Amino acid sequence: MSETDAQTHLYWATGCTSCLRAKEFLERNDVDFASHNIAEDMTLLDEMEERGLPRQVPVVKRGDDWADAQDLEAVANITEIEYEAEVLPVDELYRRLEIVLETLEAYADQLPEDKLVGPIANRPRSVGQLVYHAFSIPESFLEHQAGEPLKMYKSEPEWANRSTESIATYGRHIQVRLRDWYEQEADDCDWSETADVYYGSPTVQEYFERTVWHTGQHARQLAWILEERCDIEPDPALDPELWEGLPMPEKVWNKDGGDGKTSDDRANILEAIQSD
Repeated sequence: MSETDAQTHLYWATGCTSCLRAKEFLERNDVDFASHNIAEDMTLLDEMEERGLPRQVPVVKRGDDWADAQDLEAVANITEIEYEAEVLPVDELYRRLEIVLETLEAYADQLPEDKLVGPIANRPRSVGQLVYHAFSIPESFLEHQAGEPLKMYKSEPEWANRSTESIATYGRHIQVRLRDWYEQEADDCDWSETADVYYGSPTVQEYFERTVWHTGQHARQLAWILEERCDIEPDPALDPELWEGLPMPEKVWNKDGGDGKTSDDRANILEAIQSD
């Protein structure tokens, strides 16, 4: 099916976690779609705007309808896919997030400092920036719970490319903050309340679930980088049971470490994917 004839269109970007998840969701449900990778052609953002779509990805368009593809239920609705998901209990989500963050810290300590500046997944983000981003995901959740809407994820600082000790220290800081918030405030949280985020209208519990699998996906990517690019056995290994029941991508990357060519327009790509 050609791009012009396809009824369903997916606008996405290489290296974007939510984009990979949306792509797999359509493929798993046998939906024929035209693929538009903005990381290869930034003019697609102008095309999206002309079609009345937001200048961000992932987006699925079918006929006159479109959905922010970070919301799989919304994608299912416009593509007529039967979809039902049950969110894991909060205490189980927290347990898994603690393990993921501890593992990320261990991986940051194992990462050779000269590998921090290496590129990843044909995307304008370095390895060091990937690790920083992974730790910043739960920080954004904590800031949301303190009253700050999630408009996009944090930009990665340049120091993330210079020091594994700094990144690991930042990660330990996030773990302490998360533990304190969970012990002091989680019981009083209205988990059914609608979260104030840039995508869809998830409940706070669903947003917390996204925080867990999103951070976990980047932990999987860092484990791959240690093993495949640094010849280092990741320690500890990530137990596959951590991902059971979570709506996360099946693959670590779209292909091994990424595929296709990528525009060097870092700022606009990161804005389009909301630094996902």
